[in-house]
Amino acid sequence: MADLFYFPLFILILTCIFSVSSLNPQVIKEKILWERNGPGEVTEFRIPLLIQVPTGDLLAFSEARKYSGADAGAKFIAMRRSRDGGDTWDPTAFILNDYYSVPDGTNLGTVTIEHETNKLILIHTFCIHHSSPSCLNGTGENPTGLYMVTSSDWGYSWSKSVYLGDRNPLLKGIQYNPGPGYGIQKKYEPNKGRLVSCGQGVTGLYCLVSDDKGLTWRMNSGILNMPQTGVLKTGDFVPGEVQVVELKNGTLLINARNQRTFHCSCRIQALSFDGGETFPLPQVTFKEELIDPRVCGSLLNYNDTLFFSNPFNAKSRTNLTLHWSTDSGETYPHYFTIHPKGSGYSCLTTIDENHIGMLYEKNDIEYISFLKIQLNP
Repeated sequence: MADLFYFPLFILILTCIFSVSSLNPQVIKEKILWERNGPGEVTEFRIPLLIQVPTGDLLAFSEARKYSGADAGAKFIAMRRSRDGGDTWDPTAFILNDYYSVPDGTNLGTVTIEHETNKLILIHTFCIHHSSPSCLNGTGENPTGLYMVTSSDWGYSWSKSVYLGDRNPLLKGIQYNPGPGYGIQKKYEPNKGRLVSCGQGVTGLYCLVSDDKGLTWRMNSGILNMPQTGVLKTGDFVPGEVQVVELKNGTLLINARNQRTFHCSCRIQALSFDGGETFPLPQVTFKEELIDPRVCGSLLNYNDTLFFSNPFNAKSRTNLTLHWSTDSGETYPHYFTIHPKGSGYSCLTTIDENHIGMLYEKNDIEYISFLKIQLNP
């Protein structure tokens, strides 16, 4: 009886291993969502965010930079919606507008689903590139720093921006860039239900966490730059733009930009065992197989397979590639070339049991394009 019991179990395990390791991804649909100097008062679209909400809709976000492609300057935050897995998309809606007289405007952030209250939380910054402690946005003085807008109907309507420093004085005036990408809500202990959104500060990489469903946020101890004094130079340890995922044992894994090419032209990876409170230095590693030209990449945990996307080139933002790991990020032996030419930031999300989605900057940021990727034929 024991042999009869274990034999089917062995076959099931073997089948699962085979099906994951034999993935054969292919792009089955591409749709350009935004174009440089296209219709409307926008010079360039940048910083793609993509998320699937519980209704199944896909929401795509970008910075609509009004007068130039620079990080600073006036912007809209643009959004488009797909109700059919990325096959068709609604027209662009502008959900934020920092007006016209602002010297430094709004920048994306992270988008996070709070599942207990069915709320969508978009964290963004305001005026973090400007030397003044506040910026004029056309309606009065708004403090520099972190803000959030929320939606209780999955993006059809949005709240006014809330300054996170008003709810936690320790966040007032900080220079911190969330993501860009998506935040997560922990499914497992420790700290089940916690919201986690990671990003880059002046002195290192940090995560914002919320244990009250996104009402208030605080910052963890992070991973500090080395050195902490003086002008940073090539070869210094500076973790940059970052994406966090949760593994099935409750561990948080982050994959970050290696801003000053410390050790290699590759990605930084780190683990947290306490819900994002700390990332111990012994758990900080360098993924030499994930060659990277210092750019924002994306990471997705899809049924315990980790997918990672970036321009797979040590020196230039070209050769957008999808990598995947079947051993919780220990190795990334599998990869698939998406776009061999110019490519920049990207963001991954799930669609269904056999498809994932990617939003990326294409052809030297001429377009922001959506891809529907089939994992197996």
